[in-house]
Amino acid sequence: MKLKIKITTLSDTLIGSGRTYGAVIDSDIEYDNYGMPYIPSKRIKGIFRDAANELLKMDGLNGLLGYELKDIDEIFGNIGSTENGSYLKFDNLNIVEKEQIAPWLDYLFLAYEYHFKDNIMQDFFTSIRNQTAIDKDKGIAKDGSLRTLRLLKEGFAFDGELYIDNYQYDKKIKRMLAFISLIIKRIGTQRNRGFGKVDIDLYDEHGKSLKDELKRELEDMI
Repeated sequence: MKLKIKITTLSDTLIGSGRTYGAVIDSDIEYDNYGMPYIPSKRIKGIFRDAANELLKMDGLNGLLGYELKDIDEIFGNIGSTENGSYLKFDNLNIVEKEQIAPWLDYLFLAYEYHFKDNIMQDFFTSIRNQTAIDKDKGIAKDGSLRTLRLLKEGFAFDGELYIDNYQYDKKIKRMLAFISLIIKRIGTQRNRGFGKVDIDLYDEHGKSLKDELKRELEDMI
C-alpha cells in the first residue's frame, strides 16, 4: 500500500544532515543538485519511530492502536540494521511540485549558468542563523561557542511516499501512522529554541487525510 506524507514548516526548522559546509556552516541541511532542500527518508523514519515509542508508552493507547512497544522493531526495523526487515519504507521528502519546477530550473541553469546557481535556490528556501552559548558568570558569549546553522524557512511544504509492505496489517498500521501524524508538533533539533514547528499529514490512495479521519473518529468517541 502506498501513502503520501506531507510536512509543512510552521517555523524555521533545523533537520541537520550531520555535515558542515566548509568553514562557513557548522550544521547544514540536505539539498539536491538544484540547491533545493529535501528531508532524508532516514530522518522521517526516525521521527515516526520516536513518535511511535511515545504513543505506545501512553496509558490506554495500546488498545486503540493494537500494538505494544515490543512491536516497534517489527514495524520500523532494527536500529542500525542494513536488512530490509520493516513493514514501512520511506522516500525522501522533496519540495511540493518539484517535478513541475525542475524543467524550468534546468533551463535557467543552462541559459544563465554564470548568474543562476544552486546557492540562489538555497537562499530562497533556507535561512542562516548564528548562535552562541552565554557564560552565566560573565554574562558574555563563551569563547569558541559561535555556531552557524542553515535552517529550512517556515511556510514551505515537502512531500513524498510511504509504502506499507505488509497487506495483512495495512489497516492497523495506517491507524498508528494517523496517530503519529496527530501528535508530532515539532521535528529536528533546537526545538527548545522555537525551531521545528510543523504540520504533518498522511493521505491514502484516494487523497483522503488519515489525520482528519482519525480526528472525526476520536470526536465521535467523546
